[in-house]
Amino acid sequence: MDQRRPFATTILIGMNLAAFAAMLAMGVSPTSPDVESLLLFGANRGTQVVFEGEWWRALSSMFLHIGVLHLAVNMYSLWRVGAFVERLLGPTLFTIVYLLAGFGGSFASILWNPTHVSAGASGAIFGLFGFIVGFAIRARKVLPPDAARSLWDGIILTVAINLFLAFSVPYLDNAAHLGGLAIGLFAGVMATDSALEREGRGAALSSQLIIAATVVGLAVLSRVKTEGDPQARVAVTFQEARQAFDQRDFRRVEVLTTQVIEKTKDPMAYLLRSFARSETGDVDGGFLDVNTAILEIGASDDRRQILAEALSFRAGYHQASERHGQADADLSRAYQLRRDPTYVGLRGFSRLRLGDLDGGVQDATQALSNVASNAMVLNNLAWGALHSGADLELALKLANASVEAKDSAAGRGTRCWIRAARGETEFAIPDCEAAVAGASENLDKGMLAFLRGQYDEAIMRWEQAQKPIDVQDVAPWLEKARARLDAGAPAAAP
Repeated sequence: MDQRRPFATTILIGMNLAAFAAMLAMGVSPTSPDVESLLLFGANRGTQVVFEGEWWRALSSMFLHIGVLHLAVNMYSLWRVGAFVERLLGPTLFTIVYLLAGFGGSFASILWNPTHVSAGASGAIFGLFGFIVGFAIRARKVLPPDAARSLWDGIILTVAINLFLAFSVPYLDNAAHLGGLAIGLFAGVMATDSALEREGRGAALSSQLIIAATVVGLAVLSRVKTEGDPQARVAVTFQEARQAFDQRDFRRVEVLTTQVIEKTKDPMAYLLRSFARSETGDVDGGFLDVNTAILEIGASDDRRQILAEALSFRAGYHQASERHGQADADLSRAYQLRRDPTYVGLRGFSRLRLGDLDGGVQDATQALSNVASNAMVLNNLAWGALHSGADLELALKLANASVEAKDSAAGRGTRCWIRAARGETEFAIPDCEAAVAGASENLDKGMLAFLRGQYDEAIMRWEQAQKPIDVQDVAPWLEKARARLDAGAPAAAP
């Protein structure tokens, strides 16, 4: 057996580590990367491989890992078994066996479930296990008993570790393990004679052409299976709906998600259609969809994050209809499921609207101190703090944080109103001017007129408010404008 350093094994481990480092550099979680991130970096999914022609995923997925534990166990296994097989076969034939087993695992995964997302070197590594088993079977008559026993002990230990990993890490694909194992076993049986006799290396390389043909056949079968799988077709339709949503083509989203719902009643399709309907103004339809999604999702542990997202989205419908008690309940439950600070900020707005100043201020303070809070949430909290009678100093801090996070017309408008309430006219006017220039909202136009002493203009603008929440918020300011106009303030210039 060749005793040189396992060069190819070292290179393969380095490639896996480099891929993981690249994921970390892009902000992917080191312990629990999400599906979208895995797919972005090249994870395997049959619908994308077959329907979108992304066959390269069968290769790239071999070098991606689902967290540091997955990576550590696979690299340990690759070093142990890879070094042995490489010394047995040499770097060239070893690399061929490794890649063929990896491809076999990828295509077996697609054949078993074309909608499943998988990643990892496990298929290729199990192929190396299979090769050693094939080698041990074919070479059992020529191996010394101690060597054979040591070989089998090493196989059992490493396989046991990988089987533990297979049942403890999400998204791992046992079909890929079995596919890689089968290809490796086939390769081991066919190549053992020439591996034991170094002068037969050419025969070993030739034998791998038969293995390659087997892998190609597996790829063809996976394509035929995927193209004929109704669930795979539905998955493609849903993916098209998500792409349409990213492109803000909400009418197309509604059409595509409806097609999915007609076939599967998938809660994610209901949720996506709810998002789309909210954007097109179909409030009733969107609210019905998000309710259905919540019922369909249930409360299983593996869907906690999805349920939290659905609850927070339903809370948005409640807030838009001034049902802040129900919004509070949904957001509290969402936060229990997923500790997202955004939910706290959204809940703070509802609590302020309900008159729960202690709870609202507590949530607002927490949102203000959390760097993950986004501009919209901070802006809503600032507006809620202004009109609930909470501390105006806190309201201004929230508005400033919102504008710093994203300088928008909405943020400038809110800060204008807060500064007006604080009597800071010279600072309020520039904010109102920026808000009006950016969005031309009647409420902000009314406040700008008020600050300039054009009270009749302010009254006219504010009387056009139609939303109940807007009518409620401008009522005190309308009273002030009318009082000043009645007291003889000059009329607005024509």
